[in-house]
Amino acid sequence: MNPNQRQNNQQRLSSNLSNFFNMNNSKKLLIPVALIATSCALSLVFFTFVNPSYDQEAALKMKPIFFGSTRVSDEPVNSITLVAPTTSAVYFNILPQKMQFQFDDLLSNDNTPLDVNMYMIIQVKKGQTPDLLRNYGENWFENFIEPYFRNKVREYVSSCSPFDLMSNREVLAKFDDRIKQSMRQYVASLSRKANFPVDIQQVITDRVMPNKEQLEEMNKTAASIQAKQTQEKRAEMELARAKAERNKAVADKAYMTELNLSPAQFIQLRAWDVIEKKNGANIDVLFGGGETPMWNIRR
Repeated sequence: MNPNQRQNNQQRLSSNLSNFFNMNNSKKLLIPVALIATSCALSLVFFTFVNPSYDQEAALKMKPIFFGSTRVSDEPVNSITLVAPTTSAVYFNILPQKMQFQFDDLLSNDNTPLDVNMYMIIQVKKGQTPDLLRNYGENWFENFIEPYFRNKVREYVSSCSPFDLMSNREVLAKFDDRIKQSMRQYVASLSRKANFPVDIQQVITDRVMPNKEQLEEMNKTAASIQAKQTQEKRAEMELARAKAERNKAVADKAYMTELNLSPAQFIQLRAWDVIEKKNGANIDVLFGGGETPMWNIRR
C-alpha cells in the first residue's frame, strides 16, 4: 500500500469515528436494539421452542443436520426450551389418565355373551419419559398396554359366571384386582428388559350387561319364572286354606260330640256366636231349648 492510500484509509476511519461520536443518544440506542432484533430473528430461523404445559413432559428426538442417526435426549423437558430445528419433541401426559375400554359379546363361563365397560387409571412416571420414548416408542399404549389388557379381560370373563359379573360386587372386586395385578406383572416383565416407566394404578369394571338379544331372552325368562312363582304361591295359599278348613271341621265335630249336640243345635249355637260378635248386635232374651229356639235380638 502506497503512502497516499494509507493516508486516505486513516482519514476515512477518522471520519466514521467522528460521525459515530457526533450522533445523538437516540440514534446510538438504535444500534444495540437493531443487533438484538437481528439476533432474535436469526434464532427463530435456526432454532425452535419446546414448551410443555403444566401436566406434560417432553422427550426430545435429536436428528443430526448432516450425518449420523436420530437419538433420544437423556434429559426430559419440563419448561420452555430452545432447541435445534432438526430436533422434535414428543409430549407425554404425566398426570394420572383414565383410559376407557368397551368390550362387546365377551363369552362368560356358560357362553353367555356380555357387553363390558371398564376403565384403567395409569400414570407415566415423571422424569423417565425419554426411556419410554427410546424403549417403546410414541405408540407405547396402543402397542403394549391395550392389547394385553383386552386379552386378560377376555380371559377372565370366560372364567366367571354372568350373574356374578352382573350383580355380585365381591366377585367384581376380585375380578378387577386380578386384572390389575396381571397388568402390573406384565409392566414389571417389560421393565426387566427395558425400563417401562408406567404405573398401573387402578382397574375398575363400570358395567356388565348381556347383549341386546340375550337381555330380551333373560327378561322373558325372568317374567316366566315370576309367573310360575306367583302361581306356586297361590297354590300354597289355597292348600293352607283347605288344611285350615279341614282342621276347623274336625274341631267342630269333636265339639258336637263332646256336648252331644245335633247338627241343627250346633248350627244354631254357631249362629248365636256370629250374631253376638256382629257389630251393634245385642242379645236380650233367649226362649226355648228345643230344636227351634226363639231369639230376641235388639240392634
